[in-house]
Amino acid sequence: MRFGLQLHGTFPITAYGDLAQRAERLGFSDLTVHDVLLRRPVWPLLADIAQATNTVTIGPNVTHPYLQHPAVIAANAAHLDELSGGRVVVGLGRGSMYHVVGQRLPAGVDGLVAAAKVVRALLTGDESGVGNSDDRFQLAAGTALAFGARRKIPIHFGVFGERGVRSAGVAADGVRAAAQWDPAYTVEIRRWLDESASAAGRDPATMTLIAENWTCVHTDRELARGTARTLLAPFLPHLGRMLEFYAIPDEEVAAARAASAGDAAAAEAISDTTVDRFMAAGDAADLRRGIERMADAGLDHLSFSGVLGPDPELALSILGEVCAPLADDARS
Repeated sequence: MRFGLQLHGTFPITAYGDLAQRAERLGFSDLTVHDVLLRRPVWPLLADIAQATNTVTIGPNVTHPYLQHPAVIAANAAHLDELSGGRVVVGLGRGSMYHVVGQRLPAGVDGLVAAAKVVRALLTGDESGVGNSDDRFQLAAGTALAFGARRKIPIHFGVFGERGVRSAGVAADGVRAAAQWDPAYTVEIRRWLDESASAAGRDPATMTLIAENWTCVHTDRELARGTARTLLAPFLPHLGRMLEFYAIPDEEVAAARAASAGDAAAAEAISDTTVDRFMAAGDAADLRRGIERMADAGLDHLSFSGVLGPDPELALSILGEVCAPLADDARS
């Protein structure tokens, strides 16, 4: 089993290097930073993490071509890959919180596909996939980065809908799917990814699937579970097809909206069952059971995301305690 850690840009500025070093020592294989408006900017944080670590894969998870042109993403990725000694993976997604800048969430995934073409062309020097006049993002012929060597950096799409996953099987190197703590839907994602890769003449075995979950762990199980409800509330109404797949009750979605609007007590209406669909929430025993459930379903790469728990330092210790032996088994 491989394990990753996704950090949000809300920790103290001095925390990232120490957290990254601890994660590396605990056996985590990848360490990403969530790129979200109004939080700490992702590329400077990743540079700090690159210089604090030696082995973990690093990158934005995910960054958004609608808020920065893919050419800017490619330049940042190339710089970071050079700085880290070739340890970068680029995550691309549609993003969120567009309302704060007077925009709407872009529809569809065609923009991600076009962005991936531009990023890959600038990183590798191969322009063969760029030039369709219908693409949202363009690159003039002969355009190249003015520094560094050509390099192939994996590109993952941050998607969980069928169309997005299938587009990744054609245009990307893998998928980072959020809110995956129940394997039933993740197995569907794996099927879509494999089918689309095969149809495009690609080897499904080369396609990465990272099942991510929002994480809230603590030695006090009830504290962790209660906090998890509050953390899940802003995201629950936006989980699209998964709400239907798992038959999440309408009243729970309504409660999540109310909690997000300021009625904190409304989050108590989110059931344990719903929490366990999307979040690793509870104590070490809960975490261990969830990992075993995902492994039994054939999933081999999990990532833990968010603030991690009421006490992030303690949460990382719990994650390491549970994950390190399993990561060692995977490497042996």
